Amino acid sequence: MVELIQHPYKYFPYELELAKREVRALLPKAALTEAANGLKLRGGFDPEIASRLVYFAGASDGDRYEPTLQSRLERVNGNGPNRQSTRYSAHGLHEYKGKFNPQIVRAILNILDIPVGSRVLDPFCGSGTSLLECVHLGMDAFGTDINPLAIFIANAKLAAISFPAAVLRADLARSIKRERSIKFPKKGRNLAREEYLLSWFTPEVFDAIERLRISIEEVGKPMSAPLLAIASNLLRDYSLQDPNDLRIRRRKSPLPEKPFIAAYEEAAAQFIGKLEDAQQVIGAIKPKSRAILTDSRELTARALGCTEKFDCALTSPPYATALPYIDTQRLSLVWLGLIPPSEILPLEAQLVGSREVRGGQSKRVLLDQLLRNAAGLPEAQANYCRMLQNALGESDGFRRQAVPLLLYRYFVGMAQVFSALRPLMRDGAPFALIVGGNHTVLGGKRFDINTPQHLAEIADACGWDHIETVPLQTYQRYGYHMDNAVTAEAMLIVRAA
Repeated sequence: MVELIQHPYKYFPYELELAKREVRALLPKAALTEAANGLKLRGGFDPEIASRLVYFAGASDGDRYEPTLQSRLERVNGNGPNRQSTRYSAHGLHEYKGKFNPQIVRAILNILDIPVGSRVLDPFCGSGTSLLECVHLGMDAFGTDINPLAIFIANAKLAAISFPAAVLRADLARSIKRERSIKFPKKGRNLAREEYLLSWFTPEVFDAIERLRISIEEVGKPMSAPLLAIASNLLRDYSLQDPNDLRIRRRKSPLPEKPFIAAYEEAAAQFIGKLEDAQQVIGAIKPKSRAILTDSRELTARALGCTEKFDCALTSPPYATALPYIDTQRLSLVWLGLIPPSEILPLEAQLVGSREVRGGQSKRVLLDQLLRNAAGLPEAQANYCRMLQNALGESDGFRRQAVPLLLYRYFVGMAQVFSALRPLMRDGAPFALIVGGNHTVLGGKRFDINTPQHLAEIADACGWDHIETVPLQTYQRYGYHMDNAVTAEAMLIVRAA
């Protein structure tokens, strides 16, 4: 008999459910019984497979205790055993808003019983949490996103784990030393970029971040990307924007007293230390994985640069009327030269789930599409959006007036994603989505929008079979503005029909 022992930290209810599902999927021949600190198993126990478990610290047969890989990674992260760690390996490179909890990514891969060597696709990869976890498990992962900053950070994480941490530390030291002697070029400067940044940074801070950027870029690839990503994570704190507000408001609080370069050196050293600790457990890994800047609604094998089909897909898609990801990250986007200032709002409007509808003409076009169901959504979803449209009252403001139109556009976008992904997947391949529900008040009446159910029905119409929807109660989000996350989420599982 073997006992699987839980981590000593407090679990969320959904984590306890996922823990049991992991064991049933990876160790299907074992008989399970409850134990005080976990589960007892009889028969069918494979220590190598059990080491993949996320929500257990280790396994004991009475004479010997073997920690799981997850436990080893979390404990080298500098936290004590009574707190779940989410910043191990390269996960702590950047506090990207709304990112996956790495534990739930690995749990999904375990629950779906995805073997080592599999090919995984994440169509809304964000900052690359799923890609990194796939690499840790010996899988090849491709991620796509329409946000250039997301792709930059995701590939920076993959670069960071590719070499010993000592290489990154040496390049950091060279960048800091060189920064002091950097002179700004007089030719080839992007004046529109500089003008925009100077409107959000004091001249002193602007001078510091520009010198650092130039110095890091002279280091060259692949280490320049992780070093720049760490710097971009500090920009909001040192800007004239309120760093704690999603809205673009001027800060009232004073700037940090610590100079930017000092804060950067400290943050970079901390990240490299955690990376080095993780590499003592799993080593430096040369991944085949990568993140690709493309719209998942138009995803093709050619865009991915591969012809072999995928064994699994997983993602956390944007929510309907999503938070303004691009606008929130605009300082990093412009500073890194990923987009010019003039493209910030147009790119925001292109996102799946965007709540931006600019101009009366756009609203009229959207309304016409909704009433005619021009995109050919399943009737249940088209009728639901029409019902919300009919529920609008005279007292509803412009934001609420747009909700039925935005929801229809969101459903259409997700239908396009489901349709684009299907030809890329092997028959029977699973696709897991972490999906949140929303609510709205229209005409004085509250409407709870069961987004997981709607997406399941849309997937069924786009070449997928709905297998299961697993409630997650409160799924713990990390990063900027995690207080704005929805409070009810579900794991939607479909399979390629």
